[in-house]
Amino acid sequence: MKFLILGLLIFLTAACTTNNFDEAVNSINKEEIEKHVKLLSSDDFEGRAPDSKGEELTINYLKGEFERLGLKPANGNSYFQEINLVRIMSHASSKMIIEGRGKKIELNHADEFVAQSKHLTDEIEISDADLVFAGYGIVAPEYNWNDYADLDVKDKFVIVMVNDPGYHTKDSSLFTGNAMTYYGRWRYKYEEAARQGAAGIFVVHETGAAGYPWAVVRNGWTGEEFTLDSPDKNTNKSEIEGWFNLDKTREIFAAAGYNFDEELEKAKVRGYKGFNLGLKSSLIIKNDFSTSKSNNVLAVLEGSKHPDEYIFYMGHWDHMGIDTTLEGDQIYNGARDNAAGIASILEIAEAFSKLDKKPERSIVFFATAVEEQGLLGSAHYAANPIFPLNKTVAAINIDAPNVYGETSDITLIGYGQSELDNYVKRAAEMQNRNVHSDPTPEKGFYYRSDHFSFAKVGIPAIYLKSGNNHIHHGEDYIVNLLNDYTQNHYHEPSDEFYEDKWDLQGLVVDTQLLFKVGNELANNNDWPKWNEKSEFRAAREASLSK
Repeated sequence: MKFLILGLLIFLTAACTTNNFDEAVNSINKEEIEKHVKLLSSDDFEGRAPDSKGEELTINYLKGEFERLGLKPANGNSYFQEINLVRIMSHASSKMIIEGRGKKIELNHADEFVAQSKHLTDEIEISDADLVFAGYGIVAPEYNWNDYADLDVKDKFVIVMVNDPGYHTKDSSLFTGNAMTYYGRWRYKYEEAARQGAAGIFVVHETGAAGYPWAVVRNGWTGEEFTLDSPDKNTNKSEIEGWFNLDKTREIFAAAGYNFDEELEKAKVRGYKGFNLGLKSSLIIKNDFSTSKSNNVLAVLEGSKHPDEYIFYMGHWDHMGIDTTLEGDQIYNGARDNAAGIASILEIAEAFSKLDKKPERSIVFFATAVEEQGLLGSAHYAANPIFPLNKTVAAINIDAPNVYGETSDITLIGYGQSELDNYVKRAAEMQNRNVHSDPTPEKGFYYRSDHFSFAKVGIPAIYLKSGNNHIHHGEDYIVNLLNDYTQNHYHEPSDEFYEDKWDLQGLVVDTQLLFKVGNELANNNDWPKWNEKSEFRAAREASLSK
């Protein structure tokens, strides 16, 4: 009888735990997600720009929500991690004149070229600098690739193509084939050009290879920018960084006696030699800059058994603020990007707070700042971590999630990078869904959101995007909506909450999936590993050996 009663008690305890877990899962609902999204993306929040009224409203709202849920401040007695920034507005010449070989080409600022400088000085002037084509602008010893071999770009303007050779050849043995590597990102190309001593660098834009239209370049590189405050005043960067329109690039090459498309074909082959175009240009940029600050927001639910081991949920709170030069709507509300992601994180935090049995590992809820300006908030945290990096088990990033309804699948960005894939698969199986890799790996999404800052320092990280197969409307429905968003609403004032297009039940289900992933990670002793071929594995092994 005693054993029967004991067995019954164990059963009832397990049942209560299961029921309570189900209650926590089901607490994630459309009504609360919609409430968070509508508020954060309202005009009152003015586009949530860093160091603005919008930031103050946003971070205090998040602080209030974390306090309401009983979560502790992560940074000592504060929910905030302050970031020292510099606010820069670069004013480039209205035209860029390129001359040589008896030809003269004019490029109009914003429509045909963009240029800025992160150097913290009032004026940057480059005079009569040679233009040099350096293929993809990549130095990658592990791929036996060097576009700068025997090429003199010091104090010159270097022109490089966006993305990497694998994308253009679709050769799976070249880099990673169609999937973009970090070498394909414009950020890497800027970094490498600076290492090579280039005075300026222009990346050639092409919509397919970049993953977004020219409008995103124009909007992102012509307004006010932020950068982390640097002791060297950013003199480690090239003096000028920018982009060229593809059609204008063809015109430049033609003036030099070359066919750009033919040269691009040649540049796909290992051993390609770049060359001086025999053209020169000058450019002046005037900078207005001032010191600024922003804040990451972090809260922690302490673990019951391993409080010194951490699982992160992260997503950026910021968007692009207000542009008073626009006609009509001037507020970049950022409803999908990323008010929806923050709403998802708040719902996950609430679900964890409802559990009778707290997770064994600590859960950190991290709303990052200044993501839209180059992942600056997460980069600052990675360089100045509150919790030891070698005690951070994994990170789950939520950025511009699915707002268009339930799907029978889920897209895992960076699929194949780490053992975290298996956690996502198990959670998806509970929902009778399947997991697949990014259908557009050429766009390099794994390198374009805050989890990348964690991956660079070795922390396994995942990033989920919308599935493609809507449970009621099929694949075309979701694909068409996502394409419309990218072309017409991404980084535009029109990224707002749409009653007629949005169906937040899809975000509910995806958020529940991510809650289950984090719950499993928080209640086992495993340390997910990067896969053998991942470029982030070495950083993790070095971190854990300390």
